[in-house]
Amino acid sequence: MRKLSTTQKVILGMGIVGTIIGFYGKWNGWAYDDYFVFFYTGITMTWIVFLPSNKSCCFPFWKKKTQKQ
Repeated sequence: MRKLSTTQKVILGMGIVGTIIGFYGKWNGWAYDDYFVFFYTGITMTWIVFLPSNKSCCFPFWKKKTQKQ
């Protein structure tokens, strides 16, 4: 597992807290509109932390431009 920066750790923590609030709301009988926002946002923030940074982007299906000589 790679080392996470401070920003990534904060976002991961917020994602975990949001997911826990979503589960809590689900099991306590909140309306779907009330708990799903927390759950979906928390799950999204959790996996966004592990996406590669923009420095290491790779676009394998883009056509390379040919250089004119």
